[in-house]
Amino acid sequence: MDDKKRMVDTYEVKHAVCIGDKEILFMEDGKKPYPYLVCNCTWDNPLGVNQYSDAVVSADYLEMMAEFASRVTAQIEAVKAERAKISVSLGPFTLEHCVPDDTGESIQDKVAVIRQECLRPEYRTADKQLVLVTGGFGSQGKARGRAVYVVNLYSSKESRWNRGDILGVVKPECMPDWVKERLQQIESERQVKHRKQEQVR
Repeated sequence: MDDKKRMVDTYEVKHAVCIGDKEILFMEDGKKPYPYLVCNCTWDNPLGVNQYSDAVVSADYLEMMAEFASRVTAQIEAVKAERAKISVSLGPFTLEHCVPDDTGESIQDKVAVIRQECLRPEYRTADKQLVLVTGGFGSQGKARGRAVYVVNLYSSKESRWNRGDILGVVKPECMPDWVKERLQQIESERQVKHRKQEQVR
């Protein structure tokens, strides 16, 4: 068991709930005149480092606990609202939908599935799992590297995973129509980009 305390400056993190795009922190520093602090933590930046914002302090424990609970509730509602806007089936992809990952084979330019256990519980849905592999040493067969670079086929967000986070490649018969449409769009965009590059030359 890891007993190491998590510290932010002089404050010790007592409670932390990560949901949606934020982590909500409740912290304490008994030496401060206002010992209780609640703030948000995000990490969506090029370096992936923690960034803290919207901090409030108080000497009233219950007031700060209510603030903490309110922010967590707000994040839950934000995720619900985000999910309600999604127009595709959210049913998660499992091993039955995939050709199991074979590290001896390349998965470059293939539609892969991120393992559910590698995603936070609120994001274990198809729109978060299905990605197009775009590169990285880990995407190659028998590679020593682990990095796999992907683009999410629903959100178009680019990210990095390890090869071990990949469950497998989607079976053709399990490919959703919305993924097929997105792949056609990506291919069209690549062709346009290639033509522009050729014109420059």
